[in-house]
Amino acid sequence: MAVNQLAYEEPSIAREEATPLLKNSNSVEIDTLPGFPSGLSVIERENGLTILRSLEEGDDDGNGDDNMDPVMAGRGRSHDRWNSPPINKYRVLTTFVGFIMLGMNDAAPGPLLLYIEDYYQQSYTVISLCFLAPAVGYMVAAFCNASIHVHLGRGGTSTLAMTLITIGYIILSCAPPLQYVVLAYGICGLGNGTLDAAWNAYVGDLQDANEILGIMHGCYGFGGIISPLVATAMVTSGIQWNKFYYVMIAYSITMVISVTLVFRGENGAKYTADHPEGTDEEGNTQGLLSEALKNKYTFLMAFFLFCYMGAEVGLGAWIVPLMVRERNGDPAKMGAVASGFWGGITVGRVALGFVTGRIGENTMATVYLILSIAFQLLFWLSPTIIPAAIGVAFVGVFFGPLFPTAMIALTKLLPKRLHVTGIGFAASFGGAGSAVFPFITGALAETHGPKVLLPLVLTLILCMTVIWVALPSFETTGIRNKIIKMLKK
Repeated sequence: MAVNQLAYEEPSIAREEATPLLKNSNSVEIDTLPGFPSGLSVIERENGLTILRSLEEGDDDGNGDDNMDPVMAGRGRSHDRWNSPPINKYRVLTTFVGFIMLGMNDAAPGPLLLYIEDYYQQSYTVISLCFLAPAVGYMVAAFCNASIHVHLGRGGTSTLAMTLITIGYIILSCAPPLQYVVLAYGICGLGNGTLDAAWNAYVGDLQDANEILGIMHGCYGFGGIISPLVATAMVTSGIQWNKFYYVMIAYSITMVISVTLVFRGENGAKYTADHPEGTDEEGNTQGLLSEALKNKYTFLMAFFLFCYMGAEVGLGAWIVPLMVRERNGDPAKMGAVASGFWGGITVGRVALGFVTGRIGENTMATVYLILSIAFQLLFWLSPTIIPAAIGVAFVGVFFGPLFPTAMIALTKLLPKRLHVTGIGFAASFGGAGSAVFPFITGALAETHGPKVLLPLVLTLILCMTVIWVALPSFETTGIRNKIIKMLKK
């Protein structure tokens, strides 16, 4: 696809007066200004000039873009960088630190599960309600994210989400009756789902998003490494399980203050101005959520992430019970196996994030999925601890880049005005998988033992593979299309 650019002195018209949508010859929705051809779309404003681009058939740069699916046209990305404007440095750093906390949150129930079960003297199925409760929170977040952003903006949304998480940790720290523990995990799920949506959309729209999202989600994996080690050390030394959440309360309060400061000015009015509503084919205005839900890529990626989060958190939460009860592992040492899995996720996200964008998201994610299947089989079929630990660590390595790559996919498959809403829905809906599948594992483990985790995770990865190969090519390198052409010959 050739891109021609020109600059002109922008007339003194309000941005909101611009025609919001227009379809070009390929029926692709792009932003346009009144008085200019439909093939022109705004991509940059600087020093009073607006840079326009025209979309034409063909490709003259030899990078394979001529095979790009028409859905890709007009999906401009923000020209903000991680360090420009300068406040972005602090915002991106805050998301990194916040994702460490989210990783600690999701990895903690695994090593604590045996002790929570013993404390409340309940079965696997009942205790697994602690995993199911966050699903309700994530689903509420999926449908409310758009409205919350409109009213509070990115800043207010981040502060509200961190406050909810803090409330959940305060309840958990008191070791209340089990029903309140379940409620607390649900509140944490609502906060996590809201943050997941807001920050993935924010970072996914920056330049060099593959690398930055890789680091951000690598921080999540780093939190997953820390949490099992800290939690295991505390409970095996005789400290009651709920005391772990004292640490999390201190962390979350610090984050409430941080996000309030760095995202100040990101209010509802600014969000609404940056993400105007679109119109349907009849010209009727439609809300961003309703528009995003009509886009098939929103749902495809939502189910992809639903399976992803189910497999990731399911593994992280049940590795310790599995290794103790099926492989006869020492409970004091099996937290290290869980940390190995989260460590693999961290390494994969940070290191492979620099590979994915250069070779191509479609191509590399397919490779990661195939390798994840292979190492999951190694984890499943290994009867002893060491090969199983190696297998699950490498599952983490190749599983890790998939979530940030899915975020990149949505920024390229959806119009920019739908990024927060579409990514928010997909991330929050996907987050529900992190609650549903660990619960299903617990319910099945009641009669069949924790070994049910192994075929369940493999099934989820296979489902992800089917969804991924069904997506159109959106990678800028065009490598996947070249491979398909070669195979057809």
